[in-house]
Amino acid sequence: MRLSYSALETYKQCPLKFKFREIDRVKTPKTKEAVFGSLIHDALHMIHDTSHLVPPTEEEMLQYFSQKWSPDIYDDPQEETIAFSQGIKILKNYYSQNYPANFNIVDLETRFEVPLASGNEIHTITGAIDRIDKLDNSLFEIIDYKTTKKMPGQKIVDNNLQLAVYHLGVVNRWPSILEQNRPVKLSLYYLRHGEKLSTIRTPEYINETREKILLTIDQIKNNLLSQEFEPNPGPLCNWCPYQPLCPLFKHKFKEKTLTDEEVNSAVKEYFELKSKSDGASKRMSEIKILINRYYDEHGLERVFAEAGAITRSTKKTFIYDGKALKEILEPLGKWREVLTVDPTKLKKVIESLPPDIRRKLEQIKKVGKETKTITATKNKKS
Repeated sequence: MRLSYSALETYKQCPLKFKFREIDRVKTPKTKEAVFGSLIHDALHMIHDTSHLVPPTEEEMLQYFSQKWSPDIYDDPQEETIAFSQGIKILKNYYSQNYPANFNIVDLETRFEVPLASGNEIHTITGAIDRIDKLDNSLFEIIDYKTTKKMPGQKIVDNNLQLAVYHLGVVNRWPSILEQNRPVKLSLYYLRHGEKLSTIRTPEYINETREKILLTIDQIKNNLLSQEFEPNPGPLCNWCPYQPLCPLFKHKFKEKTLTDEEVNSAVKEYFELKSKSDGASKRMSEIKILINRYYDEHGLERVFAEAGAITRSTKKTFIYDGKALKEILEPLGKWREVLTVDPTKLKKVIESLPPDIRRKLEQIKKVGKETKTITATKNKKS
C-alpha cells in the first residue's frame, strides 16, 4: 500500500472522507483557506530559496505575494480585503523575526518516501517537508509552516504524528542520523501567531512511530475488505467538501419532495413527543421506525428539519477468538484482567498496550453485534 501522510491524517480524521478522497478520487475545488495557505508557503519558499546570492528583501517578498494573490476565490469583497491584509501582516512579522541569511537551510519542499515492512508486505509512506535546517549543534531541524488560526499545546506537538512521519522521512534519506544515534528537532511554525513550537525525537521513537502507522494501515485494509468506511462527525465537518455525499449531511442537499415534508413533520413531532415523558414512548418508537426506513431508502444517516437534526449512528460490538486472545495477552500478564472478555475492561486494556500488540488484536477482531441508534439535536431557535 502506498499512502501519503495527508492520506493517513485524513483517515484518522474520518474514514469516509478518506474513501471519497483516496479511493473514489472525488475531485473537489480547493478551499479559500487552502489557497491562502499555499500562497503564504510559496512566499516563504521564495525568500528562503538558496539559489539567491542575496536574500530577497521584505518589499520583494510582499510584491511576490501581491502579484500571486487571487481575489476571485472570495465571494465577499470585505472578506477578501481582510484575508489579504492578514497575509501581509503574517509575512511582515515573519520576515522581521526570520531574516533569511540567518539560517543554514539544507532543503525546501523535500519529497520523501518511507518503506515499512509488515510480514511479506512493503508499505510506502510519502510526503513533502516544507523546510530542513542544519543547526549550529549539528542537529537537523524539520520545520512545517501552519496558517491555522488555533495553536495547540506543547503536549499535542510532542505527540504529533505528522512530525513523527517527517522524522522517519529524514532518517530514511540520511541513514547516518540513525547510525550515529542523533536526535532530530521537529518544529511547527504557527505563522498567524509568530510562534514556533518544537519537540525533539530520538531514534527510540522510530519503532513506535512505525507501529502506529502500521496499525492505521491494518485498519484501512480491514475497511477495504469490508467496504465499510464510516463517517466520523466532528468540528471539521463544517469545512468538509464531501458533505453532499456524506450520509450525515447529504439530506441538506436533497431537493424537497412530498416525502421530505412527511419526514420533516415526523421530526417535528418527534421533538414534541420527546419533551413529554408520559404516554409518548409508543409513538416515538413508531416515528423511529419511520425515520429509520427513510434513512435506508435514501442512503442517509442524518436528516435536517426545521425542528432540528436527527442522526443515526451504528454501534458495533467486537468479539475476539478466545484462544488467540489468550495467546497474545497471557505473556503480558493481562489475561486475568479480561477472563470474562468484558468489552469495557478489554477496551481499557487494549488502549494501554503498545502499538505492535494492538496490531495483533486488530487482526483477530470481528463484529459480533451491530445496532443502530438515533440521537436528536434540537435547533436553538425552534
